[in-house]
Amino acid sequence: MSPAPGQEFGAALAAVMGDLAVEVDALHACLIEERLALDHGDAMALDAAGRSKGSLLDRIEKLDVERRQLDAAAGIDSLADQQWAPTVERLRECRSLNETNGRIVAQRMSHVRQALSVLSGEAPGGSTYGPNGVAKVKLRSATLAQV
Repeated sequence: MSPAPGQEFGAALAAVMGDLAVEVDALHACLIEERLALDHGDAMALDAAGRSKGSLLDRIEKLDVERRQLDAAAGIDSLADQQWAPTVERLRECRSLNETNGRIVAQRMSHVRQALSVLSGEAPGGSTYGPNGVAKVKLRSATLAQV
């Protein structure tokens, strides 16, 4: 005797949500690794964390599509079930970690741009567009040091 359709649906949803919880936990750990790589200036670890994060996000997206399809078939919202509240909370933590990491990267990029402006002889924070709205690029070489 085969299980009732409701039981099969429940088992399928539980499997998807369980897999989603595992992937979200892995993403959380990956974002912490990314932050450590940023803190230590470890470019190789940062690259590895970025690749891992991208892969995890792809898997999470596929699982979420499957979850939504199951939800639609049953006319429910599985994320509203308190059983999955820890996974939903972990997703919020992941968003916060990712936003913080993104701000750190943006700040460092700004510092690099300022340093390049100083090295190229332009005023830091100077205009990047001319009066006609076209990006102006000054390419010049200058001697920085002479031995």
